[in-house]
Amino acid sequence: MGEKILIISDNNKDVELLKRILEPKGFDIEWFAGFDEVRDRILEDSYGAIIADYGLIGDIAFRWIALLQENRSKSCFILYGEKVKADSISEILQKGAYGFVPRNLLSERIYDTILGGLDNRKAFIEILKMIDEQRHVNETLETEKEALGTKNQELGFINRLSSEVAYDLNWGGILPRILNSGLLTVLEPELLSILYRIGSDWNLSLHVSKNEINKETLKKLKRDLVGRYFSLSEEKISLRELALHLYPTDIKVSASCPIPFSRPWILPLSLAGKPLGMLGIVPKDTEALRGGKKELMSTVSNILAMSLENAQEYHRLKEMTVTDGLTGIYNRTGFRDFIEREFQRAKRYNKTLSLVMIDVDGFKPINDSLGHQAGDYVLRELAACLQNCIRKSDIAARYGGDEFAILLPETEMEEAEVLVKRVLRDLKDHAFEWESERIKVEISLGISTTDELKKGEGEKELIQRADSRLYIAKQSPDFPYQVSKLA
Repeated sequence: MGEKILIISDNNKDVELLKRILEPKGFDIEWFAGFDEVRDRILEDSYGAIIADYGLIGDIAFRWIALLQENRSKSCFILYGEKVKADSISEILQKGAYGFVPRNLLSERIYDTILGGLDNRKAFIEILKMIDEQRHVNETLETEKEALGTKNQELGFINRLSSEVAYDLNWGGILPRILNSGLLTVLEPELLSILYRIGSDWNLSLHVSKNEINKETLKKLKRDLVGRYFSLSEEKISLRELALHLYPTDIKVSASCPIPFSRPWILPLSLAGKPLGMLGIVPKDTEALRGGKKELMSTVSNILAMSLENAQEYHRLKEMTVTDGLTGIYNRTGFRDFIEREFQRAKRYNKTLSLVMIDVDGFKPINDSLGHQAGDYVLRELAACLQNCIRKSDIAARYGGDEFAILLPETEMEEAEVLVKRVLRDLKDHAFEWESERIKVEISLGISTTDELKKGEGEKELIQRADSRLYIAKQSPDFPYQVSKLA
């Protein structure tokens, strides 16, 4: 008999769909439509996964999850329902749910989500086992005070680390949080590294015990770590696109005489045999990894792997809420998030932020004559053209309908004009063909920059200026973009 799955739902269609997907895969399904017996059932801890309709149980889910955690249950809790905001998804995952599946994607994602949850569960069981073993050591080594003190210290560190990072969805400052949990009280590394990916962005966080590191040594270290990750996963990482985070933050990268590090001891951050990242440790001496330290760091790697998978899943779900389903670029919500953040950054560092608003000329006739599928094709192709023209630091978004926006951090008006001309040139050369029929696609653009804003004006006025210039450009066929100052 396979893993037992408990379904909590009063929606017969959902239950039948889940049974149809999961029973042929060997899962043993139980179903409850009410709450009366659920609390006692879930505490039996006989279920591999619990799937619940968030629309039915609401915030009761959080009480049940807390109950499972208090009883050290090994069941993974998965919620599904109508689409919810990114902040709500964040709260659901931070409370301890493994994942949230939108109802309209249930048939596509529930099986993979359950598999991921069960793999996550295996890692969690291993963590519980290690904690139990260390607790047993704590009970049996009462007479060996020095060893007991060390084990107590390690157990305290593991408990603090679990509490700090197990459900942490923001890995931006993961290494400082590991250090703050007390790693340096149980291990004295000369160097500690974490290589990980969030979305498509690779990051390398390094903690160095000295206050200085040689530039060439750092380059060699990065190459070595990237190469060793490739040997684990067969996944190539571009050194040029690898974001480096050094700790302490005031560490100096110098050209002084290089002091080589010994080769790091590597621990993969993996679940179900799939590498998600990599932990690297250079001990200060050969004794540093003896006396159970390797087993301790293996537990640390399991905790980090589980946390990293949660962070990656949250990032994926959040990206879904800010991505335009038709074009694959950011939607209006995503654009609003970026312009607010970039506007504040430009203001703080006294940098220029430019904005280009774009509208497709004569889009309605394309839809009317060739159909909405042809119109969708034009929007997808235009979005691809925009993506090809911008830098990695720039942001392209579908602002709504046939209107697009490009946000250009640290870009003056003249540089924005260069990009606009490149967009117009690429668009002119691009072949828009729908069912063997060539479509003539033209656009109008308006440009604004923060340099033009008056005191007290913000991103709203930046958008309004670009929109006003876009309108002027649409009335002037000979001038496809508008940059002149507005009164």
